[in-house]
Amino acid sequence: MTRDKLVFNEKALKALRKHPAVIRDLEKRARRIAAAAGGEDMGYKVTVLELEDPRGAVSVMATGRAAAHNRKHNSLMRAIDAGR
Repeated sequence: MTRDKLVFNEKALKALRKHPAVIRDLEKRARRIAAAAGGEDMGYKVTVLELEDPRGAVSVMATGRAAAHNRKHNSLMRAIDAGR
């Protein structure tokens, strides 16, 4: 029995990860997660990490009160479904 090989085009994957539409989608998902966790008023900040190489990335950070809230209630993990 022969096995087929799956070969990935790494340049295409890198370009796809950095595509503006993909970054916008990730940012929208991160904003929904941050809002479900407690919102910007509490201290959850969404940041697009444009200098991340080789991937584009979006981060939800818990600052100040939000960091303590997240440690106590695990709120970012509980809010992850909001990003779907």
